[in-house]
Amino acid sequence: MKSIIFIFFIVFVVGCNSHENIVSVRQVQNDSPVILRIRKDRTAIHSLLYPIAFEFKKNGNREIYYFESSYFAKHDELCPGTGECWLKSENQNDNLAYSYKKFYGGVLFTIENNDTIQTHLYKYYKKMIKENKDTIHVSLKEFNNHFKYIIDNFFEGDSIYLHFHDHKRWIDVPLRVSFN
Repeated sequence: MKSIIFIFFIVFVVGCNSHENIVSVRQVQNDSPVILRIRKDRTAIHSLLYPIAFEFKKNGNREIYYFESSYFAKHDELCPGTGECWLKSENQNDNLAYSYKKFYGGVLFTIENNDTIQTHLYKYYKKMIKENKDTIHVSLKEFNNHFKYIIDNFFEGDSIYLHFHDHKRWIDVPLRVSFN
């Protein structure tokens, strides 16, 4: 009797497991600027907000919505444990559709204790001091062209888990984030 129940349980679990591609995700270009923020005591650049964007779509007739993301940086000094990452839909509706829907966001890196990055961004620090600003916006194109070393050595290799829900269960999509 136990073996029959066990076999029934295995067949039920395997039969209920879906191998369909429930959500499609692709990373797309976000042309928002990189934002540098100075520390309150104005002794260094505190953080760097790097823009990212994704497009999501559902591949079935279920109602699925984007819930949140978990960001994992490969460099613990920039983002100890998990980093801060946020994504918002362009129309404030997080429900997915059959066509791709764009979600804009950013990754916040704390860079105040990283001497290498501080050295590379020194000209922007000086500009913030001179102009008495607490933030400065650097075009994404300019940042990617001039600070490839920072991207390749500190940001590349990070990953993100995108969490979706269909009102019954969680759908987690792991991705490697691209900064180029």
